Amino acid sequence: MNKNSIYSANEYSVCAIIVTYNRKYYLKHLINGLLRQTRPLEAILIYDNNSTDNTNLMLMDLKLIDSDHFNVINKKIINDIQIMYYRSKCNEGGSGGFHYGIKMISDMQFDYLWCMDDDVCPDEGCLEELLLHISPETQLCLPSRTDERFIDHAITYVNMSNPFKYNTRMRKTRVCNDDIEGNVIEIKDMPFEGPLISNNLVKEIGLPKKELFIIFDDTEYAFRAKEKTKLLYCKKAILHKQIIPVKDPTYLAGWKEYYGWRNQFWFDRTHGENFFVKIFRPLFQVLHIYLRTIAKGKWSDFKVINRAYIDGISNNLGITIKPGTQSKMF
Repeated sequence: MNKNSIYSANEYSVCAIIVTYNRKYYLKHLINGLLRQTRPLEAILIYDNNSTDNTNLMLMDLKLIDSDHFNVINKKIINDIQIMYYRSKCNEGGSGGFHYGIKMISDMQFDYLWCMDDDVCPDEGCLEELLLHISPETQLCLPSRTDERFIDHAITYVNMSNPFKYNTRMRKTRVCNDDIEGNVIEIKDMPFEGPLISNNLVKEIGLPKKELFIIFDDTEYAFRAKEKTKLLYCKKAILHKQIIPVKDPTYLAGWKEYYGWRNQFWFDRTHGENFFVKIFRPLFQVLHIYLRTIAKGKWSDFKVINRAYIDGISNNLGITIKPGTQSKMF
């Protein structure tokens, strides 16, 4: 056990923060996983991004909540764990959900925040394992998503100085989960799928950037966090992905691709370490996307790409494209 571990004293409070939107069945499995942790949580916050699939009714049927009023924190105690449900009147995206959810819990003075999307599910000992490695020097620990269906990678380096390392594959150094020696490895990037974060770190670096709406908010947050503390990836802390993405070659770009591209262009423009990365990396990236789109014959995607590039380099963030919009609607 890490000599600086907080777990042995068990005197610190941990609250899980789930951001959910229209995935009630996955959310149900996730909550069950959280309630079965070998190191019990003190609280769970479910931040509902205005779901339209009756997520609120499912939670009431399961007796997890007694009320579902909009824009208030509805509370209930189950097995000594405080269940909190916040039902937003609008969809703030994953970025906005984590921004507001983390703010709520940080203001309540919980010591550690365990953040995750609604489509993952932790092993029973996941939190206990993460707590073994958290310390004053390591204020963020990330679980592994490796199982029989998915191979995870630890991102140990993000290149922000070479303009020719323009796409995410080229700029990031990845170490396969099975190739990691020992149980932990230091990382420089993360997904919002299970990081355990010290509230002290949140107070120091601030909240996730809600203006990104979705995608790249986790990378941007890790970028700030790594300047203040060590980030660790923990092999033995297992968090399963309930949804494994499958690529459809006939799929046309739409609102999700727009936000991913826009936010990446903005990130390079904002956080690039030199003039060449700030100016030329977004340009090289957009040219690469153009060529890839031409090769696939998806001509309608050009509208999405153009809008993403212009908005990204112009710092035009926020909810600029309505969720559900596809390329032919741009």
